[in-house]
Amino acid sequence: MKFFQNIAHLNKRFWVSLNPEQLPEEDLDWVRFQLSENEFAYWERLPLADQSHSFQVAKQTQSLIGGQEKSFIAAALLHDIGKLESGFGTFGRVFATVFCFFYPPTRMEKWQERDKGLRRRLVDYSNHPSIGAKLLNDLDSQQETIAWVLEHHSEKENWVTPKEIGEALSSADND
Repeated sequence: MKFFQNIAHLNKRFWVSLNPEQLPEEDLDWVRFQLSENEFAYWERLPLADQSHSFQVAKQTQSLIGGQEKSFIAAALLHDIGKLESGFGTFGRVFATVFCFFYPPTRMEKWQERDKGLRRRLVDYSNHPSIGAKLLNDLDSQQETIAWVLEHHSEKENWVTPKEIGEALSSADND
């Protein structure tokens, strides 16, 4: 029941997303420093609430892992970049999150052939880790960044990201 374990986190994200604020220029400069130019261009396309969330995840990750690989800070900033494809806003994401809990991706496989519509958007939302990883691969992002974006909803035993770093990233994302 992973959904219910994360309900406090999801509740917090929902309320923050209703009134998002632009990050201060100083924080945007920090994000710009962590990402390649192409990565930053995509990161800027995220809704303000997602920018704020990813910034908080990255800063918390940095405090947990210290000065280790910059690619893992980029992974924290970009972990949900694949959600752009679904085009959902706040309420659409609430619907998609609940829907995907009760209707898992294996039951949506036949919908992947669709090129538009609600079902296609639900598939894209559900598959945001693989969509994000493909996008970052196309941008020539670091392999560590791509790996975490792909596996950030996977079980620990399936991670290729070092366990200590993966646990820091996961903890920061679900705080």
